[in-house]
Amino acid sequence: MTFNDEIGDASERHRSKLVLALDLEDPDHVRLAEAAKRILEDTREYVCAVKINRQLVLALGLNDGVDSIVKLAHDYSLPTIMDAKLNDVSHTNEFMARSYFDAGFDAVIASPTAGWAGGLDSVFAVASSRRRAVILLVYMSNPGAAELYSLNAIGNDGKSRPIFERFTDMAIERKADGVIVGATQPRIVSRVRELAGNELAIFSPGVGAQGGNPREALDAGSNYLIVGRSIYGANDPSKAAHDLRDLTA
Repeated sequence: MTFNDEIGDASERHRSKLVLALDLEDPDHVRLAEAAKRILEDTREYVCAVKINRQLVLALGLNDGVDSIVKLAHDYSLPTIMDAKLNDVSHTNEFMARSYFDAGFDAVIASPTAGWAGGLDSVFAVASSRRRAVILLVYMSNPGAAELYSLNAIGNDGKSRPIFERFTDMAIERKADGVIVGATQPRIVSRVRELAGNELAIFSPGVGAQGGNPREALDAGSNYLIVGRSIYGANDPSKAAHDLRDLTA
C-alpha cells in the first residue's frame, strides 16, 4: 500500500483531513516525549497522519526517541511524515532520507531549492527503493514566503514564471507524492491545484496560529491541513482536534 493509499484510508476512516503536527518544545526531554505521545493518543481518532519536525528530532534523537513516537502512530494506523525540508547536496540528502526512513517514517518533505541533479535525485531514489514518499515544499506559510516563492524566474524554456509554479512543475515531472502549500495562501493553493490537476495531494500548514483559514484552504484545493499549535497548545487537545475535524469534514 502506498503512502497516499494509507493517508487516504485513514482520512476516510476518521472522516478527517487533519495532519497532526507534533512540533512541541520542552527542555525536559522526558516530559517532551511523554507529552508528544499523550497528545497523539488523545487525538488519534480525529487525524489522518502525523507530521514531526526537527524540534522532536533534535531533542529526543531518532533512535530510541522519535522512532517510538513513529511506532505509536503506526500502531494507530496513522502514516508519518518527517518535516525535514531536505535541501542539501545529493549524498547528504541520501543519508538524511535513509536515516528518517530507517526510523520508520513513511514520507519526507524536501525543498526543491536544491535542484534535481546532485540534489533531490538521491531522495527520490531512496524513497522509490523503499516504497516511501516524497512531498515537495512549493510555498511556505510564513509571511516572508513571497520573497522567494513568488519571484519570477526564467527557466530553460526562456519564459518567466513564479518560482512556486516551477516547483510545482518539478513535483509533477518527478512524480512526487504531494506538495506543501501554506493555508495562508489560498490563491496560491488554487493556482497549484490548477497546474497539478488531481495528480498531487496538497498539504497545507499554517491553519490557526499563523492565521490560515481551514475552509478557504480546502475550498481552494487543499487535500489535507497540517495543524500543530492550535491542537497541542489547546487546553484540551482532544476537543480541539475533534472540533477542527468536524469543522473541516
